[in-house]
Amino acid sequence: MTPPDSPVDSSPSHYGRLAGQRVASGRSPSSVPDVVGRDPELRRIQDLLDRARHGAPGALVLTGEAGIGKTTLLDAADRLAVGFVRLRARGVESEAALDHVALLELLTPVRGLLDELPGPQADALSAALGWGRDATGGDRFLVAAATLTLLASAAATHPVLVLVDDLQWVDRESAAALLLAARRMRDDPVVFVVTTRSGLATPGPIDGLDVLRLAGLPAPSAARLLHGPIAADVVDRLVEMTQGNPLALVEVADRLTSAQQVGAAPLPDPLPVGARLGAAYEQLLTDLSSSAWCAALLCAADVSGRASVPVEALRRLVTDPGAALDEAEAAGVLVRLDGALRFRHPLLRTSARALATPAERRRAHLELARALPGDAAHAERTWHLAEAADGPDDRLADELVTVAETDRTRRGYASASAALHRAALLTTDPERAAERLAAAAGDAFLAGDLERTRTLARHVLDGSAGSAARGRVLGTLGTLEQYAGSVPRAADLLSAAASEAEGAALVVILTELAITRFQLDDVDGVVECAVRIAGAADPGDLEQRALSAFTRGFARLFAGDPVAGRTLLTEFLAVVEAPRLRDDPRFLPHLCLAVGLLGDALGADVVASAERRLARAREQGAVGLLVPVLSLMAAGRAMLGDHRGAFADAGEAVELGEQLGYVADTAYGEEMLAWQSAARGLHDDARAALQRARELVVRAGTAPFAAHHAITAAFCALSAGDAARAVTLLEERMAADGGIGAGGEPLGVAPTLVEAYLALGRTDDATALAERFATATPPGASPLSLALVARCAALVAVDLEAAVTSYEAALVAHAEAFEAFEEARTRLLYGSALRRAGHRVAARAQLSPALEAFATMDLTAWERAAADELAATGISVRRDRGTAPEALTSQESRVAMLVARGLSNREVAAALFLSPRTVEHHLASVFRKRGFRSRTEVAVAFSSAERPTL
Repeated sequence: MTPPDSPVDSSPSHYGRLAGQRVASGRSPSSVPDVVGRDPELRRIQDLLDRARHGAPGALVLTGEAGIGKTTLLDAADRLAVGFVRLRARGVESEAALDHVALLELLTPVRGLLDELPGPQADALSAALGWGRDATGGDRFLVAAATLTLLASAAATHPVLVLVDDLQWVDRESAAALLLAARRMRDDPVVFVVTTRSGLATPGPIDGLDVLRLAGLPAPSAARLLHGPIAADVVDRLVEMTQGNPLALVEVADRLTSAQQVGAAPLPDPLPVGARLGAAYEQLLTDLSSSAWCAALLCAADVSGRASVPVEALRRLVTDPGAALDEAEAAGVLVRLDGALRFRHPLLRTSARALATPAERRRAHLELARALPGDAAHAERTWHLAEAADGPDDRLADELVTVAETDRTRRGYASASAALHRAALLTTDPERAAERLAAAAGDAFLAGDLERTRTLARHVLDGSAGSAARGRVLGTLGTLEQYAGSVPRAADLLSAAASEAEGAALVVILTELAITRFQLDDVDGVVECAVRIAGAADPGDLEQRALSAFTRGFARLFAGDPVAGRTLLTEFLAVVEAPRLRDDPRFLPHLCLAVGLLGDALGADVVASAERRLARAREQGAVGLLVPVLSLMAAGRAMLGDHRGAFADAGEAVELGEQLGYVADTAYGEEMLAWQSAARGLHDDARAALQRARELVVRAGTAPFAAHHAITAAFCALSAGDAARAVTLLEERMAADGGIGAGGEPLGVAPTLVEAYLALGRTDDATALAERFATATPPGASPLSLALVARCAALVAVDLEAAVTSYEAALVAHAEAFEAFEEARTRLLYGSALRRAGHRVAARAQLSPALEAFATMDLTAWERAAADELAATGISVRRDRGTAPEALTSQESRVAMLVARGLSNREVAAALFLSPRTVEHHLASVFRKRGFRSRTEVAVAFSSAERPTL
């Protein structure tokens, strides 16, 4: 369906506002112009709204201490957004463990647009928010993508204002979805205004969003706020003592005696300033009668959001629940609104929980559990009973494990982790408790909560856990380090895990350990993993058999036995195509590594398998898995000549890696992005990507082993005409490790370094290195290595005849290597040599296919170089798209490739976690840069070659 003609009117929440009372800003609840002392902030908000009215998105995070006026500005934004679809949600501290609570509150007004979402996104969002019967969905990244798409759909006819109050208490799953939408909403008129309390961690990073820190009010503004019979010098003292905190000013002023207001009596000391602001709320609570206090405590412990639950519990505890609620509301503690009971300010909830004794808290949770109706509230009731427990309870612990199993698919891994953690605390058997803690750590890692993962893991490792729990948690920590920390540290942790684990868990850990040791150039360590996995794996278990074949083949290749290595990797490729494994995305990283290792031995079916699994991973929202996979896919595509796909995959890997905080895999993606940028003449982009990659490589602890980084940086330097820089980089690698290549091949730096030496006139050095390269490369080496050896010999040949002989030998080897770029590069060098020798016709025979190949690969800088060489032979080159094609960005390439496959803009947006309007923007750039007039032309160009016409 489409939005109604008038915007959905999401009325502003009355949270924190009481009719007839002053609010923290000093304005009446109904008039934005009366907001005191916040003109600059209001101008920022107004500017965002005005730009949205012209089609631009925006986001602003308001941060400051409690009571500084964040909610007041949120209310002001709500009132200023005339003609907007206004959506609002708030974080509540006691509800932070309930996944998607805030998202449900925010998106319910636009639920009618659900049919406009792609099927997997609609299913995931429906499952997460309880809008559908399907309990198998709810993947956090599909939910995030669905949130973005739903907001973009709501903005199709009217701009949208998203207001999120108290982000620090929003549940992690809702925060992840909303923050992703705020970052990736690039072309839709959606404005996000979010508040968060300073000093408290947010459930997701706000990096990349504009942050406005609110300061206290100056004395003139404070006088306007208080506008009562308070002397000017008293106002000055209050501002000094409260640091201008508006809520503190109002709360304290309301408690001043007449003498204190005029300065005749000393002010209360101490005042509730900053961290002490809660004292004002504690006073409100301690002034309540026992019945009203009971109502407040039940409201503080309740997570249902329905007034009926705490009211029913209250009936069991007091004789007149209505009077108790009336008193709490009159005192400014509780607010009854739309069938819910809420605190007037979040600090009141915090203060109520802090003031309650442990016995009072347990009694409140027990009564709330009894008040919950029916089996539908099983999970909520179980949680209340867990909070009410005063000691271990194995039956209740088992119930929480059941809740965790359900939450893992319905509510997300964070909820599952919380349930398992609490179950562990209630479990009497120490070994069983440790296993549940280890499982909680694993779920926390999958949820992306790295700090919680480490904390839970420490509890396991510091206790008396058995080998199974210790092995599991060490494996989790090792994988965490491999993705988001130090690779050497990851190797240590995985080694420790391998000494504790057994069976299937050991096979998985040994595979991860082998890959980690490969990143550290530890040949002996990789071989050790292969030996151990050969004895540990159960050949009757397909998963173990596949991982064993992969690890052993990987080790054989790395150790210099290519025949045995290829045989084992071929076995791996066959096993993972078994029906039970063929669509399992967990094998994608191994499949991509096999692509890179086997290279020319691959068939189209292997590439199709990788594509199928990648599509499946996208459907499942497996974004965390996509980072290493896309980096490896970029390398594999480049090797097979699909540089458009490589550019697209590298860019996506980098974007997702930055968002998830990954290190080593993001560094590799940055290097691939730098190579692709340099090959397109985007040298500033290449330098920026290399700098980011270098920083990540250092963080990952792999700088001493970073052959791929050095070789990539040298290629970028040579592409930019800086041969001296290329020589410096590669001579450093020669000194460090003898110049081995990124795949461990001997003297792998030689092809680029020989060219750089010749560009600097260092002919003797180039000749000596070419000879060493030929000697170091065995006859049984890969066809690509043999082709590069012959090309280096041609470059340093003493005469044209010798050069031609070597170039021809190189082309014969290239024909078996299937590495399109290097073959085209060889033809360009060969044709240039022939042209310089005066053999123009022969030169054209090499330069024409080189030009065609570079154009097909969309490597515009190399295409220009080939065109210039061909023009120097006397041939005029025409191209349908003009004489100097403009390079596409990585994301433009991604969009164009998916459009070429026949996907609609909406389908492209779903695949790339973008809004349809952002896809339209990128596609328009593709049309402009390449002169396309239809999607059909995009399909033709990106599914075949853009061939120049001679």
